[in-house]
Amino acid sequence: MTFDIVPSEDDMKQAELWINNTKQEFASAPDPVQYINLTSDSRYVGFFTPLSSVPENLKDYVKKEDLSAVFGPYIEDGSYKLAKLIAVGDRPDSVHVRHILLSTGKTRTIETAKLQADSLIKLIKSGTPFEVLAMANSDDQGSVKTGGDLGWFPEGRMVVPFNNACFTMKKGEVKTAETTFGIHIIEVIAQSKETRKYNIGFIDRKIMPGALTNQKAYSEASQFAGTNDTYEKFTKSVTQKGLNKRVGNDIAPQQKTLPGLDNPRSLIMSLFQAEKGKIILDNSQQAVFEVGGKYVVAYCTKVQEDGIAPQTDVENDMRFALLKDKKADLISAEFNKNNGPGKTIDDIARTMGLTVQEATGINFRSYTVAGAGTEPALIAAASVSKQGILTGPVKGTNGVFMLTANNVTASQAEDLKLIQTRLKSTFQMRGTYEAYEALRKSANILDKRYKFY
Repeated sequence: MTFDIVPSEDDMKQAELWINNTKQEFASAPDPVQYINLTSDSRYVGFFTPLSSVPENLKDYVKKEDLSAVFGPYIEDGSYKLAKLIAVGDRPDSVHVRHILLSTGKTRTIETAKLQADSLIKLIKSGTPFEVLAMANSDDQGSVKTGGDLGWFPEGRMVVPFNNACFTMKKGEVKTAETTFGIHIIEVIAQSKETRKYNIGFIDRKIMPGALTNQKAYSEASQFAGTNDTYEKFTKSVTQKGLNKRVGNDIAPQQKTLPGLDNPRSLIMSLFQAEKGKIILDNSQQAVFEVGGKYVVAYCTKVQEDGIAPQTDVENDMRFALLKDKKADLISAEFNKNNGPGKTIDDIARTMGLTVQEATGINFRSYTVAGAGTEPALIAAASVSKQGILTGPVKGTNGVFMLTANNVTASQAEDLKLIQTRLKSTFQMRGTYEAYEALRKSANILDKRYKFY
C-alpha cells in the first residue's frame, strides 16, 4: 500500500507567495542572469530560441520585445514560473562549423592552451589549411579525422560558450571559445538564413510538499501499519475502505525494481528477511518505508523456496494448465465436427461464427503471427502446409487454430558453409559463459549479497 506525499493547498500557496514576492526583484535586477542563478530552482540556460520554439503562452509576450517586463507567474511542470526576456537578436537558424579542441587538465593548463591557440590561429591566417592543423593538434577524437568538421547543427546543440561563439561569428571568421572541455579554435564554414531569436530567462519554484504535508502522509501510513500488522488484517482493511493495493509477483533477491516504485531496493532487501503473511520491517523494525517520494507499507504474501515446489504451492497453476488443455481438446473436437470433405476455412468460420484472419511472410524462423501472437505450433504447421489444403486443428499457446496456406514460396538455397561458420562462432562465444556457469554451479556457493546492498 502506498501513501503519496502530494503538495497540499497550503504548499501551493507558499510557493505562489514566494514567486509573487520575487517578481518585482526580478524585474529590477541589474544582472538578471546572476539573479536567476542565485534565486531560481533551475539555473539559467542561455540559448536563443526562434519564435516557433517559444512556448505558446509566451509568444505574445516575447513579440513585444520588452526587456523590462516580467511575464507570470504561471504553473508549468509542477513549478511556479516567471519569464523575462534577456536579449533579442537576428541569428542563423543553423551553422556549419569546424574546430580544434585544445583540452586542459593535468598535461596542459588553460594559459598554455590559450598560447597554443594563438599560435595556431596565426598559422591559419597565414594560409595553413585548417583541417591539416586540426588533424595534427585537435583533442576531439570525434572530429579529428574529418579535419575538425562538426557538420551542420541548430542552436542549443552544443555547450553555451561554444554555441554562442558559433552563432555570433560571421562566415569564414576564426575565433576561440573557452568551455569546460578546454579552448576551442572555431571557424564558421557556412550559415543558414538569419531569423529573429529570443533569449528568455526563467525563475522557477517547485511546488514541494512541506514538513506538515510530509508528516501527515507518514502518520497516515504509520497508523495503517499499526492497525494492520498481518496480511489478513491488511486484506480486510483494503476491502472495507475500498483502497487500491499494488502487487509485486515473483520477486528475486537481487531484483532492483517494483511496479510503481522508484528505487525500492531497501524494501526488497527487507522482504527477504520477512515472514509469510506478516508486515515487512526494515533493519530498525519500522514498517513504513520511504520509497521514491512515497511512504510504503508492504506484506510478504508468499515464499517460494528453492527446489521442487510442494503440490499445494502449484496446485492452482496445475489446475489452470489442465483446464486450458481440456478446453483446447473441446475446441479441437468442435473443429473436427464441422470439418469434412470439400469444406474450406471460410465454411468452418461461418458455421462456428468465427473470423478468418490473414498473416503473410510466415516461415519456420518466424517468432509471431499477426493477430495471434507468439504461437510456435501454428508457425510450424504453417511452414509445412501445402497450398490450398485445410490444416488443423492445431493446439497453440493461446488458442486452437485451423489454417490454409494461400501461397507457398520456395525458399532459396542457403550456403551451408556460411551457416556452419555462423553456428561455430555462436558456440565459441557461448563457451566462456557456459564454462563459468558450470564452475559456479559446481562450487555450490549461496549468493546472499542481497542482504547487504
